[in-house]
Amino acid sequence: MESLTNKVLLFQKTGQGLQEIVAAVSMRVYQFPRWKLGWDEDACGEFYLFFHPRLLRLVGRFRDQGKPFESYLASVLAWQLRNFARGRGRAERSWSVALRLQAEDPDGERSEPPRDTVLVPAAIRGVIRSDADRRNLVYLVLKCSRTLDEATMSALAELARFDLDRLQCLAEQLRREREPRDRRLETFRLRRNRAFSLARLLETELQGETDPERIAALRCRVSSARRRMEAAMKRMSRVGLAPTNREIARVLGVPKGTVDSGLYWLKRKLSPVYDPDELRLA
Repeated sequence: MESLTNKVLLFQKTGQGLQEIVAAVSMRVYQFPRWKLGWDEDACGEFYLFFHPRLLRLVGRFRDQGKPFESYLASVLAWQLRNFARGRGRAERSWSVALRLQAEDPDGERSEPPRDTVLVPAAIRGVIRSDADRRNLVYLVLKCSRTLDEATMSALAELARFDLDRLQCLAEQLRREREPRDRRLETFRLRRNRAFSLARLLETELQGETDPERIAALRCRVSSARRRMEAAMKRMSRVGLAPTNREIARVLGVPKGTVDSGLYWLKRKLSPVYDPDELRLA
């Protein structure tokens, strides 16, 4: 069986076999963030879309110096993943905030808009122009449906030219699918709270203790309670509250890759209006 390194070298000489190389590399690229950082499939798909345009350049730059192409691929993936992850956290927060942000008065105090006010920043309205943009906006609204109020969802449905009743029905369907995750999150929250209460109780008891053996035993129990609290908090952080791209694709009846790529390119197109500070001035 021909190795991946030989396929890459053959492509560099003849220009043939690129599709086979991409097919062999794609799953490794898609799974790499999960292996390294424990990311979910939505984040893995976003990284794949970020990395895919670089595949041809990656194949062209490889030089046979005794190490296989897989080693070169792993080092490049690690570098690109660090660059991608560096700005992803802030972009995700801004992405959610951008759809919920309301106008503020010049003194910096949030004002209540009239009931008929459209709660969509003008900057976003200027970007959503084509049918593809409006379709991708529907994916975005469903992704953020947990945090959107009724007025904002209505304004976004109007911007996307999408039936509001159907949009609300889809959001409700996604909410029902999220209920098991909400229950799991509540379970971990209770575990965290119990562990925190126990740790505080033991620390209070420890302050008035004078017996060395009792002090050592209390400190051991405090450490155990703190470990349980940290474990519960770590599990809480892994519970995804937003609908997954797969769930959005299922309720809409479209392929998951369509939702992945639609969200990725819309987020890139909206990147100039992600920053909440800029939106406050818009």
